[in-house]
Amino acid sequence: MNGSPHRTLTAAAAALVALAALAGPAPALPAERQAAVFPVTPRAAAQEESFWSPTSVVPAKLGRDRRPVELGMRFTASRTGSVVAVRFYKHRRAAAGHSASLWDGAGNRLARVAFGTETASGWQEARLPEPVTLRAGRSYVVSYHAPDGRYAVARHYFRRYLPGTDSLSASRWNGAFAYGASAFPRRTSAGHNYLVDVVFRPGTGTPSPSPSPTRTRTQTPTPTPTVTTTVTPTATVSPTRTPTSTPEPTKPEPTKPQPTSPQPTSPQPTGPEPSTPGRPGCELPAHPTPACTGVPDSLRLSTIKGDFTAAKPGQVLDGVHITGDLTVEASGVVIRNSRIDGMITNWKTGGSFTITDSTVGPEKGCRIYPAVGEKNFTATRIEVRGFDDGFRMSGRNVTIRDSYVNLCGPPTSHSDGIQAYCPGGIVCSGLVFDHNTIDQREAPQHSDPVNLVDKNLSAVTVTDNLLAGGNYTLFLQWRSGPKWKVSGNKLVHDAWDFGPVSSADTCENIDWGPGNAVVTIDKHYRITRTVRHLHDCVE
Repeated sequence: MNGSPHRTLTAAAAALVALAALAGPAPALPAERQAAVFPVTPRAAAQEESFWSPTSVVPAKLGRDRRPVELGMRFTASRTGSVVAVRFYKHRRAAAGHSASLWDGAGNRLARVAFGTETASGWQEARLPEPVTLRAGRSYVVSYHAPDGRYAVARHYFRRYLPGTDSLSASRWNGAFAYGASAFPRRTSAGHNYLVDVVFRPGTGTPSPSPSPTRTRTQTPTPTPTVTTTVTPTATVSPTRTPTSTPEPTKPEPTKPQPTSPQPTSPQPTGPEPSTPGRPGCELPAHPTPACTGVPDSLRLSTIKGDFTAAKPGQVLDGVHITGDLTVEASGVVIRNSRIDGMITNWKTGGSFTITDSTVGPEKGCRIYPAVGEKNFTATRIEVRGFDDGFRMSGRNVTIRDSYVNLCGPPTSHSDGIQAYCPGGIVCSGLVFDHNTIDQREAPQHSDPVNLVDKNLSAVTVTDNLLAGGNYTLFLQWRSGPKWKVSGNKLVHDAWDFGPVSSADTCENIDWGPGNAVVTIDKHYRITRTVRHLHDCVE
């Protein structure tokens, strides 16, 4: 942090005005209470410190993710001491049943506690059964689990303010989260404050075990927290991300295209193959662009208004324009030379499909859903536009080749180009992501162009892609199964927030092949310079 860890009252007052503008209109407060919003002094208890006061009022908004989510904050201790309690700010529209966790920087859980009787809103506090000792100079994460996906948030807070105490400082790269069951919140938002805190007691003690993972090969530094100033919440805030859950489309009865005899079956990707030749201009060493992907401009399309369901095995949709969502219920559905303004999904069905030479997404606006998903599909020469998520894998057998994705990222988004989402007992296996272009540079609210970190994901191949933007441009974490194959990927220089690659300490299980490099490109996605080769896996 620049300057002293404690700001002056004047500076804090100015910060409050800016924060209120960020978070939206706050509820009216009596004059005598307005000064209590995000106060500038540490926790009042004689020997305890917290980032925010347990009695302050927070101009926060409601975040709704429609699925369970872990929400956290990264911080660093400047001196040894113990965390004796954890706290979070509860939005009035969030349900009860929260738990909180303390983690070391490597993702090892040091403590977990459930909140007992919760109040309707405001700060909730739970004392740890045993104090957890923190080492000076080490980074940690405090988080809580919102089982109903509802939480309070102050957007972009950490981009402007770095709260801190005499002993604790917060990172500018903050707002950590993870979907599903309670787990280490490794993903990072755009500096959003999820209003989670610790109660820290400076002093000596026996440090809690904090295993340091063995690292091999080249490492990219993980962003570590900076310093902070004290503040305090109590009202309503709206978190950042709107989830990527897929609503079940309705089933109107539009005029259906004539089905043809059954043709394809569920795609069965095997392994990496050379990129398939497509329309001119897409073959390696070039990469896909809008000019060589999507529905050909010369085609005349038949319009199907509203949502449509492909319910007949082997059904062929050729040369159609669907103005709503397309739900695939049957096996072997074929989509080609078509335009779908909404998403294509088989999330709740047993359907399978292939899609080629087609455009997915609206001409204008940005939808906060995955454009194409979820399992048993092959996509070739697809152009995706107007979505914050490009492709999502929630099952087996997904092959995506020769496709172009340009992502958007509105305020409630955590954009991904390709993401694995495998909650509960869903097994995701058999992903081939080969020779695609993902551009995330125009998505201010983003995660990663390639985000493959789900604990139930295995058997992955990522080859010959051109990737731009993100927190990490290529974010991988092997969990089980055969080694992942990663080669030939070009990552656009300085388009990332943290670094080009993170393999989350799993390099020993990644077959890092030749051709991975950091490059610069022109406006036509042509590589203009190789900045450096990535000969070794980056942790």
